[in-house]
Amino acid sequence: MKRLYQFECILFFRTQAAWWGVLILLLSGAAGLYLGKSFIDKQRSVIQKAAVLQPENTQRNLRYFGNELGLMLYHNKYTLVNQPDPWAAFATGQRDINPVMLTVSMLGLQGQMYDTDLNNPVSLLYGNIDLAFVFVFLFPLVIIAFTYNVLSAEQESGVWRIIHAQADNPQRLIRRKLLVRAVVVLGVALVLLLSAVVYLRLPLDGRLLWVSVLLVSYLLFWFALSCWVISWGRSSGFNLAALVACWVLLNMLAPALVNIWTSWRYPVPEAMETAMRQREGYHEKWDMDKSVTMDKFFAHYPQFRKYPFDSSQDFSWYWYYGMQQMGDDEAAASTKAMREKLQQRQRFSNAAALMLPGIQTTLRLNQVAGTDLQQYLQFQSALQQLHEEVRMYFYPMVFSDGKAAQADWNKFALRYFEAHDQRPDWRQASILLLAIVLWAMAARNFRQTLKQPL
Repeated sequence: MKRLYQFECILFFRTQAAWWGVLILLLSGAAGLYLGKSFIDKQRSVIQKAAVLQPENTQRNLRYFGNELGLMLYHNKYTLVNQPDPWAAFATGQRDINPVMLTVSMLGLQGQMYDTDLNNPVSLLYGNIDLAFVFVFLFPLVIIAFTYNVLSAEQESGVWRIIHAQADNPQRLIRRKLLVRAVVVLGVALVLLLSAVVYLRLPLDGRLLWVSVLLVSYLLFWFALSCWVISWGRSSGFNLAALVACWVLLNMLAPALVNIWTSWRYPVPEAMETAMRQREGYHEKWDMDKSVTMDKFFAHYPQFRKYPFDSSQDFSWYWYYGMQQMGDDEAAASTKAMREKLQQRQRFSNAAALMLPGIQTTLRLNQVAGTDLQQYLQFQSALQQLHEEVRMYFYPMVFSDGKAAQADWNKFALRYFEAHDQRPDWRQASILLLAIVLWAMAARNFRQTLKQPL
């Protein structure tokens, strides 16, 4: 038996397609590792510069505006960094469209939360290549190239008639061929994964185990799909066309349709509405009686009623920051509705992914790497908490005519947000279940095919 596998392995590597397939996977995997790490290193470089610039800007603002606390707080900004996890270089996810950090001042939060970095739209269109891309999109193509003619090539050359007549169980030959190819592909995947552990300095924790199980399940699914197609006993040309069509359907067409459906089913007009309400909620207060603004402000923060408000003044920072707060309050309903729509989109994508292994693998890799939508929504919530913390610290000083020198400006140095899900997500088991179903269907087809006379 061992010699049969060795012989099958020699036959496999005699073909140029085998060497080219392995070479393409190794080179594209190395490129994915390098490009993913380069992308995250650029973000880390920006974070390091921000850590230096924020205290410098605070000291500069103190020099220029330190005599007036309200004006100082108008200009001074506080930054929350979405700290990249080491796995982010493996699966960059949405980190190319979402800002790596957000900076806010004491002004209205909603008007600052959606400020994003300037990006080249062409670069966003093509996206970034990382190792997750290689596993999800390129590995299936190589598996198709390795397996589409496992049975049909023997049939078309006439060898299958001899094997069928002399062998006790011809199905073993197909199984042996598929097993050799699976070992080669999984071996390449293992090399790339170990390279990622070393090159990206991935922690040796439970996430590595779950990613390994996820990737092996995904690759086995494509072997099962190929086995099912070739079990129909059709020609090599038909098998290749059918498998490429499956790849286009599962990895290109279906994700695009899911994206179109979610955009149509769960539109987010609240994004524009939030910005408009925040701006209107703030600007209209300039033409209203000050007591209207301050009554609403004290209803939100009753603890500040103890600070006397002089409504006879044409302008005061007390009133100005009250107006800013009202802008956020009036946009709160649309903000909540928008976040709920985004959560609904995420839930629908997770449900659709149960039948689409490519999407499932991508979602779970992004979840592990902390580069998915859920992680960014958590980052926005953390920014909201930071903004509220800044307001609660400085409001009493502003309302009591405090001085800038009394404040502890180091209290709000650069903050870091880091969140990734280390818990196993059992939804990835759907990939393995689909693979088992396809293997069972392929085995039944093989039994029926082998019973038919040649």
